[in-house]
Amino acid sequence: MPQMDIMLDLEQLKDAKAGLESSISEFEAAADTNDDLESAIARPDGRSDLLNQVIDFEVAWRDKRGKLKENLTNIKDQLTSIIDGWEEWDTTTASDLEGSTTTQNVTARGGAR
Repeated sequence: MPQMDIMLDLEQLKDAKAGLESSISEFEAAADTNDDLESAIARPDGRSDLLNQVIDFEVAWRDKRGKLKENLTNIKDQLTSIIDGWEEWDTTTASDLEGSTTTQNVTARGGAR
């Protein structure tokens, strides 16, 4: 079986995760922003045309926003699993290598048989 190198830039993965978390927060806050917009528009001159368009937009966008947020959350969860798994593997491997090196050094000095 051919040997394969694995190259992961953990900092880039963590940056991507932070970006996803920020995007998810923005999607969660979007409904509040729209409520504020509706309040700010109100009914100028007693007309509600603009307000109705804003409400129609929010109704149509709400479901799409929810699906996008769900997809972003799934991607973030998968990315978190990759980061956590890689860090766990790295820690375990480093520990195993330290133990292996220590045993080899003792054996090489003739201290253990």
